[in-house]
Amino acid sequence: MRKGLWLAASLLIIMALLVGGCVGRPRGIKRVRWLTEDEKNRVIKIALHTREAERAREGYGPQYTASLGWVAIVWGNSEYSEWWGLDYEWETDPNFSLIPESAEFYSWVVINFGEPPQWQVYVAVNPDTGKVALVEENPFRTGPPPPEEVK
Repeated sequence: MRKGLWLAASLLIIMALLVGGCVGRPRGIKRVRWLTEDEKNRVIKIALHTREAERAREGYGPQYTASLGWVAIVWGNSEYSEWWGLDYEWETDPNFSLIPESAEFYSWVVINFGEPPQWQVYVAVNPDTGKVALVEENPFRTGPPPPEEVK
């Protein structure tokens, strides 16, 4: 009897751990709102401590600039299917009217590393929970590439 009870309890614990570990991506907020200065500083700090941002700081030096906006993400099967970057002052951003109701919003921290900037890391953070939902990175964009020389 004790062996069966122990086995059942063990299975319940294992199931709870598996379900807890498979919650999927962090949820966003449903409505954009103004953030307090403490919230702004918090999401930037969270973004700077992602693996990608720490790796960029190692590669491009300690110089960086960070800016804050919003990102609206439509998810499908725990992966994004669409996203829109928005200005922090979303009310005047023309893209805001294009966002479907199914989208979730996150603080969008854009970090430029190096002086002059050479690498960008974008981090979507839920401002309420502090959970990171998406990280993107790419070379710093300074404009369109120069036209190829024609011979």
